[in-house]
Amino acid sequence: MTPESQVLSIIRNTPELMHILTLIRDCHLKQGALAAGSIRNTVWQVLSGQPVSLGSDIDVVFFDPDRPASDDLEIYAQLTQLAPEYQWQVKNEVYMAHYDFSDTPDFTSVADAIGHFVEVSTCVGAYLDGDALKLIAPYGVDDLVNFRCRPIPFYQQDDRHRAIYRQRMATKQWQKKWPQLQVAEV
Repeated sequence: MTPESQVLSIIRNTPELMHILTLIRDCHLKQGALAAGSIRNTVWQVLSGQPVSLGSDIDVVFFDPDRPASDDLEIYAQLTQLAPEYQWQVKNEVYMAHYDFSDTPDFTSVADAIGHFVEVSTCVGAYLDGDALKLIAPYGVDDLVNFRCRPIPFYQQDDRHRAIYRQRMATKQWQKKWPQLQVAEV
C-alpha cells in the first residue's frame, strides 16, 4: 500500500470525515476541500491506534476569485446550520496569501495554498469529485504517515519565518498526543 492509498483509506474509513467531505462537496465551492488538522490528526490517531476524535477546527478551504472574502461567513453559517457539532473554519484562499507575511506570493489555487501551510505533514487536503475521493498533497504524505513534522521550505528561509514554525510547535504540543512524532528543530 502506498502512503497516498493509506491516507485515502483512512479518510474513506472514517465516517465523520466522509460526511464532512459530502457537506463540502454539496456547497459547490470552487476547489472546495477539507484540509490540514482534521486529516492530519485523523491519520495520526488511526496509525497510533487511538480513537478518532475531530477535536480541532474543521478547515474548509476553497479558491474562488469571484467571491468576496465576506462570503466565508455565509458558507460558515450554512455549514454550521447543517452540522452544528463541528467547529467550522472557512477560508477562501484567494485572500489568505499575506496572512503571515507580506512576501508570500499570491496563491494560484487551493493546492498552492495548502502547499503553504506551515508544516509538511499539515499540507494535506481531500475533496470529493462526485463520489471519488481525491487527495491534495503538494509535498506528498510520507511525513504524515511516518510521524515526521518539519517546516515547508518557505518557513525555513530565515529567523522570522522559522519563528512561526517554532511557535506552532510550542503551542500545539503534538508530541504529547503522539510520542512517536519526530519534530524537526530549526
